[in-house]
Amino acid sequence: MQEISKVFKKKTMLQLGSLWLPVLIQMSLIFYFSAQPKGSPVLESFPAPPGLGHLVGYAILGILLYRAFNSGIRGWSLAAGWKSFLVGLLYAVSDEIHQLYVPGREACLGDVDIDAAGMLLTLTVIWVKEAGTNNTQG
Repeated sequence: MQEISKVFKKKTMLQLGSLWLPVLIQMSLIFYFSAQPKGSPVLESFPAPPGLGHLVGYAILGILLYRAFNSGIRGWSLAAGWKSFLVGLLYAVSDEIHQLYVPGREACLGDVDIDAAGMLLTLTVIWVKEAGTNNTQG
């Protein structure tokens, strides 16, 4: 019985890691870009305008958070959707506060709006896709 418990715990830890590690990686990427001082080569050579970077970065974070809270991407869960949006929004606000301490950078509520729009966009796509899937099955 103890061996089964060890296998279950190992499987659970692997599942948790596979769900949450991508979230942590995406948050780390966002933090990395936010930590760059104004005029840094990293920001200057980024291939997209800043607003698009925010939109795409947080759209990806929204998908990954939803996947983690829902234990997968399949099926729509309003609770997972709300949790994803709220955690992502809190991260966006903390990201702007962090930028207050980066040389040449400043906090901008407009960036939080763009971040929220990115998350809402992907959560809406998941909702529409999964609601359509559920309607065709039942």
